[in-house]
Amino acid sequence: MQGIIAVLVIVVAIEEGAYFLSLGGSSGPGPIDLSIVETDPVNQVNSFNPMNITVTHDTTVTLAIQNGDDVARTFVIGAFNVSQTIGSGAAARITFTVGAPGVFPMVLPPAPAANGFRASPVVTGYLIVT
Repeated sequence: MQGIIAVLVIVVAIEEGAYFLSLGGSSGPGPIDLSIVETDPVNQVNSFNPMNITVTHDTTVTLAIQNGDDVARTFVIGAFNVSQTIGSGAAARITFTVGAPGVFPMVLPPAPAANGFRASPVVTGYLIVT
C-alpha cells in the first residue's frame, strides 16, 4: 500500500512540475518584468534585474520596465530600434518583435550629472533570442 501511495505522489509531483514549467518561459503572452536598480546611489551605479532576458525568435515581446533610479534613464535595444526614456520611479511597457536568434545588448546610456547627482555609468544587459 505504501508503495502505491509513493508512486501516486511521484506521478502527481511530476504532473504538477510539468504544469508549472509550462507556465514559465520568458517570451510567453504576458509582459516580462525588468527593473532598473540603483545599486550604489553615491556613485550612481545601476543594474538590470534580471541582467539577461531570454525570448523565442520570431515573437512579439513586451517588457514591463520599472525605473528604480533617482533620475530618468533611457532604455535602448539598438538592434530592434527600441529607445524609450523612463522617468525616475516610473514604469513603461515597451513592445517589439524579435527576429532571428542572437544576443543583443540592452543598454542604459550614461546619464549626465544633474541636480547634484553624479553622472551615471552605462548599464548593459543582454536580450538572448533563441
